[in-house]
Amino acid sequence: MDDRCPTCGSEDVVMTGPLTIEGERACITVVHGWQCTLCGNLQVMVPQAVLVRLYPPGIRFLTESRRNRALAKRRLRKKAESTR
Repeated sequence: MDDRCPTCGSEDVVMTGPLTIEGERACITVVHGWQCTLCGNLQVMVPQAVLVRLYPPGIRFLTESRRNRALAKRRLRKKAESTR
């Protein structure tokens, strides 16, 4: 990790940890992170095994509008194939 904050450029960055981050899908304990004392920007490193468990390869998280467009395209394709 660089000695500067990527957000504000301050050199006042301290190591923090351990941290528990709670979300809808999981609760992750991070061993250490970095926090800027000037702007409060917090950066943590999440182990790759945890990320793969949360977001398996091949799964795409789409917004509702993109999901609807994708479903509409699939329906059109199926309809076109069935009329052939």
